[in-house]
Amino acid sequence: MRTVALSEHTATRLAYRQYLGLLAEDDRGFRQAFRTAFFRAMREQLTPRQYEVLRMIEVEGLSCKQCAERLGISPSAVSRHCSRGKKRLRTLLAYNLELRHQYFS
Repeated sequence: MRTVALSEHTATRLAYRQYLGLLAEDDRGFRQAFRTAFFRAMREQLTPRQYEVLRMIEVEGLSCKQCAERLGISPSAVSRHCSRGKKRLRTLLAYNLELRHQYFS
């Protein structure tokens, strides 16, 4: 069972690296379409708490402890929401890479 989790983890990491490489290319049309779709999907696919935690940590730059204090939950709960939200986002990134290949190739 652990091998499957590592395999899935490795696949999502590779998809993320590939996504970053593609963003470095000069492909403004894809980037704009992706940005719009990605932020809409974040709102739709993440739980409200996951969205809030990721926004506070990644956008506002708060630490897990600061985020926990602001939300009134434990730092471990913040960490759990953050990691689960990031996992969902990696899945979205992988899906969008497939769309890019279909529509922008």
